[in-house]
Amino acid sequence: MSIPIIDFSLFEENSIICSEQIKEASKTIGFFYLKNHGIKQELIDEMFEKSESYFNLSQEEKLKHNMKENNGYSAIYQEKLDPQNQINGDFKEVFNFGKIHNGKTSQELPQLFKDNLIILESFSKACHSLCMKILQSFAIALKIPQSSRGKYWFEDRHRYEAQSGNTLRILHYPIIINNENNNNNDDINKGEEGEIIRAGSHSDYGSLTILFQKDIGGLEILSNNNNNNNNNNNNSTPQWISAPIIPNCVLINIGDLLEFWSKGLFKSTIHRVVFRTSKDASFLNNNNNNHHHHNNHNHDRYSIAYFCHAEDDVSLNPIPSKIIDEFEEDIRIWNKIGEEDKYGKKTRTKMTAGDHLKYKLEVSYKNG
Repeated sequence: MSIPIIDFSLFEENSIICSEQIKEASKTIGFFYLKNHGIKQELIDEMFEKSESYFNLSQEEKLKHNMKENNGYSAIYQEKLDPQNQINGDFKEVFNFGKIHNGKTSQELPQLFKDNLIILESFSKACHSLCMKILQSFAIALKIPQSSRGKYWFEDRHRYEAQSGNTLRILHYPIIINNENNNNNDDINKGEEGEIIRAGSHSDYGSLTILFQKDIGGLEILSNNNNNNNNNNNNSTPQWISAPIIPNCVLINIGDLLEFWSKGLFKSTIHRVVFRTSKDASFLNNNNNNHHHHNNHNHDRYSIAYFCHAEDDVSLNPIPSKIIDEFEEDIRIWNKIGEEDKYGKKTRTKMTAGDHLKYKLEVSYKNG
């Protein structure tokens, strides 16, 4: 199975066909590349430049803005994305930005970012705007009736100005070998094949994620881990496949909220970041045979993610669509909820987007 590439310029020409392509990718693998996505390359390049400048600051300087309420700096080993299987936290550092609107922020920022607030706000809003168009495509493909606001059903629940978990995240995966931050390679998480895991296996907590990759890849996704429950053949073995960097494309993936809303029709697929050598890259089941980006032990990796979340108080009741009504719910989606009494199926109407995000963050940073 490979990750499809969708030309998003088609959305303006024929939104129905484009929406069907997005729906099909979301039903099967839960990931797709978008080209002609509308975010200017110059803006993307500026963001990567600011990101690298920030992570080059001293540790003392970065720790002045340590993570609070999912905003700020998270140091190496602080976040543990796969707490059930990881001994230590992830060998990466990140900075999370909350809402930036009309030049105002929801957090105290380092001077570097204060000086570049226009770039940060422009980028954040460009990402959000793209997410809204993609969510429109879902509404079109699901034929949400006009009585429920039709193609605007999702947008009504993802207003930029409203209280939500929307997060712009910059990430840095430092060199491991001879890295001053790491004196003991035993602290690095490793997989069954000895591969170095830099971000543990997880699904994303929101509605959609946009990922920007640069120079060094490493993202892998677990194919067939969420087979359609209407398919009686559930014997296929999940396999890790590579999500390589494709020039002029962004990578989109479905988050938990869309999976809940769709009763499991759309897949919030498990993924991770792994650093491999050329020697063990053949382990991947990758149809495009593009493994060069996995020989990345001796390189820093930078990426940027925009996590699009529904407003905190939005219920996760199923989408008002006949397609969803007729789909038999995949009960496995409830495995992503740890507190059955609070979030169990019987109390689904009480579960909100904010509840889910809060729970997942508590688990990820519990031992941070």
